[in-house]
Amino acid sequence: MASEEVLKGTLRNADGKPFAKYKNLQNSFVLEDFELFFDDIQNDRAGHTAMRVRVPMKRAMFPEDTYSTKVREIALRDLIARRFWEACRTYARSPIPKTDGGELFIPRPGQEILERWSVVITPYYVEARFTADLPSAGGKVSAAAMEELIYVRIKCVVGESMIYPSYKQSKLYNHIQTAENAEFIRSHLKERGLVAFVADGSVLPRREDELAPMSGAVPFHCDDSLKVTFDVPNGDPIAGWGVKRHMNVVLGAPRSGRSTLADAIAAGPYNHIPGDGREYVISFPCASFVVSESGRPADSVDVSMFLKDSPEFGEASAAKAASLCGCHSEYVSMSEYIELTSKLLIIDEEYVSPETLRRGFMDDSGAMVPLTEAGPALASATVATFIVSGDPEVARSADTVVVMDGFSVRKADVQKTERDFEFSIPKDRYPVSKGISYEKGRKEVSVTASSVRSIEIGTYQVNAPVAAIYDMSQARTIADIIAVARELMDGSRTLLQVVTEAIGIVKAQDEAKDSATGMWHSQVRDLDVAAFLNRHPQMLCIQRKRFACDCCRSCPASG
Repeated sequence: MASEEVLKGTLRNADGKPFAKYKNLQNSFVLEDFELFFDDIQNDRAGHTAMRVRVPMKRAMFPEDTYSTKVREIALRDLIARRFWEACRTYARSPIPKTDGGELFIPRPGQEILERWSVVITPYYVEARFTADLPSAGGKVSAAAMEELIYVRIKCVVGESMIYPSYKQSKLYNHIQTAENAEFIRSHLKERGLVAFVADGSVLPRREDELAPMSGAVPFHCDDSLKVTFDVPNGDPIAGWGVKRHMNVVLGAPRSGRSTLADAIAAGPYNHIPGDGREYVISFPCASFVVSESGRPADSVDVSMFLKDSPEFGEASAAKAASLCGCHSEYVSMSEYIELTSKLLIIDEEYVSPETLRRGFMDDSGAMVPLTEAGPALASATVATFIVSGDPEVARSADTVVVMDGFSVRKADVQKTERDFEFSIPKDRYPVSKGISYEKGRKEVSVTASSVRSIEIGTYQVNAPVAAIYDMSQARTIADIIAVARELMDGSRTLLQVVTEAIGIVKAQDEAKDSATGMWHSQVRDLDVAAFLNRHPQMLCIQRKRFACDCCRSCPASG
């Protein structure tokens, strides 16, 4: 670690010389207010330099109770990342005058409070990881502009985002306590027999850019027969609709808010920032949205619970298809989610085929088992369903039926029709990467995030339209996890084991003390990593023979 004098001397020696002389800054420097790290300096003006700034906790002054638990630490890191991004937009969104550099960048957070590795907190320091475009004039090093970048732009960004006195105390603690309350509710769903919770007063409709609630929207309300209350750690108890762990159907007229409610519950695995409107719309971490995806592929997926053998995909116990029709794609998605231990399936009739919800009037072949028959059996095996439908037959299969009108729900009394159907867990699959081409151009392994729910693996663009991914840091994390998973997919691990292990490897790299890659990454779910692999047209999976019994995943007699 070098001194501030060494930094200034290095800049003076490089001033006016070719851009490549910036490489002499590849070091860490102790300045008056913070430590500055140049981890990976750009080769030319077109690149970006990976940097870190570290503020000693004695100067940052964040009280210990703001990061004393893991939930609080994650929330504080999330808040600092937001303020850092905002400060970059204020002080460093355009080049330094008379140069072609000087911008600072950190991934933009969305509405979700996520564990973000762009910020690290320890009892000894607060660290932010970011990129900078080093300034140059005519392709030459500009020492004066570089000093402005460090002593004006970076210093201002640090002062507004990494120093506790720069925050309004009430807003900082509100951010932390909102996340803590939400996580408390989520951690108590199972013991209350629930899979989701929607607090009274939640504002569910989204603005067009998805970054705030819709202005003037009607708050959510549920009647007393559906209401449960949580005594949260901070503030008054929170009451709302407790969605039970069984088959739930939501009835209502068009534009009554049913689909918006389903979308909010699908986003419920993550906590949300104060003011989002969905702060206390909480779901199981493994909630999954099912939609029709005509044309998606499948490889060795056990759909035998829902479908019989078919010329389209072959054996139902190991369905294979290059391109599925709409209703078959929905059954494949549900089977994949259950295989990956999802405990909540969210289905909106607007986005699925009618055959997925109920048996057709002329269908007596039994080739497909709709959710009117499978839903209760799923619930008995602790796989809950949340179905938006106006179909009376679907409602008669449900354990709980509610009517939604103007974002208010009330319980409906519907005579349940008993169903005789047996649930079976889909067989595990063991992925093999040799079928997937990761090459692109000169790169042997190329996996990049094209957009929030689109990842390019090699030359293939893979889309996962309903993955619970809400900002580019999550998409980039999944891209890097898939690159790591390539070496793990050797046929010895299940798909769930592959993605879990790959997530662990990337997380360990991000948590390394001197990580220069963590700035691009944030919290993701194994379900969403698997969603991209499952939709790759070259995906190859094998199944192992099961023995003795097929009763549960933990049974030693199952293969």
